[in-house]
Amino acid sequence: MINKFLPPLLLCFALSAMISCQNEIISDGPEVEIWHGLHQKVGHLGNAQDDFNVMGKVSPADSIASLTYRLNKGPFIRLNFGEGTPGYRRLAELGHFNADIPIAELQPGTNRVEIIATDRQGRQTKQKVIVDLQSGSYPLPVYIDWTKITDPQDVGQYVDGHWELESNGLRTKHMGYDRIFLIGEKNWQDYEITVSVVINQVSETTSHLSGGNGLGILFRFTGHMDGGYRNFPKMQPKWGYQPFGAIAWLRWDPGKSENPSFAQFYRGDNDKRINYGQFPVEVASTYWMKARCQTLQDQSEGDGVSCYSFKIWREGETEPAQWDWQETQVSKHANRNGGVALLAHHVDVTFGNISIKF
Repeated sequence: MINKFLPPLLLCFALSAMISCQNEIISDGPEVEIWHGLHQKVGHLGNAQDDFNVMGKVSPADSIASLTYRLNKGPFIRLNFGEGTPGYRRLAELGHFNADIPIAELQPGTNRVEIIATDRQGRQTKQKVIVDLQSGSYPLPVYIDWTKITDPQDVGQYVDGHWELESNGLRTKHMGYDRIFLIGEKNWQDYEITVSVVINQVSETTSHLSGGNGLGILFRFTGHMDGGYRNFPKMQPKWGYQPFGAIAWLRWDPGKSENPSFAQFYRGDNDKRINYGQFPVEVASTYWMKARCQTLQDQSEGDGVSCYSFKIWREGETEPAQWDWQETQVSKHANRNGGVALLAHHVDVTFGNISIKF
């Protein structure tokens, strides 16, 4: 406490020292980096998933005692921050965080999200993010020309990972488990997507839960979940990944960074996968992927039936007349509606221009 009987000049020096000390403590606190900007938006493209994701990195991660967020001065919610913590499937590196913020808790218009990091010395950093809740819809067909986009949130929603808009498309800034950029609404049902991809790098290491690297299209995705028919545990961020519709992608065997071992169909209700022939790819070359989901007539006892199709070819070649594979999925649990996600699983990839139609 400052002695009130100090001479005025000494009192002034004492107050200056206190202010300087406070500023030093703030500047020496943890660094909180917010990905994709300090002013973000949701709802303008309709309802894609139940949560809005505020993501970033806190550092130095090994000095952090706690990381929390709060919405509009509400209760503090604990966040995990990196590999080795519960929910780390979605957190690729130590220090990464992903706040699953329920959209139902956002108020129309401006919302204030505070990320608060406290280190073991008690020093604290607060970072504010403004999230605008808007209203709108996302009708089909869709054509995304990245050269005409300044903010990827104008055409989709970041779900996982740090992404960057480059001259030739949307690129993952780091590799990790299921980097996801979601396009569309929960009520989308049947559609066909065509997108170009450039593989920049394939990670030589993955986690024991990853099953090798992957790159492709995630159909009818409506967000991660707790519980459900697979009884996923409650986490922050959530990591329950099913149900979805299906995945059509290239897969690599664990630990291999050369050509993908196979094209693969991945069911939307369990972990059964069907592998098809190899497709050789070269780093830095451009390829086109086309994939389709189509609803077929239901079977008895509530089983939904959908047909999924996939093909891939090198840029400059003629698009194959036939699909590389087609699979009919019969399921009680797999989603039959939902948006389409660009999916990069331990792969550094640039997704180019996108066409989505009925």
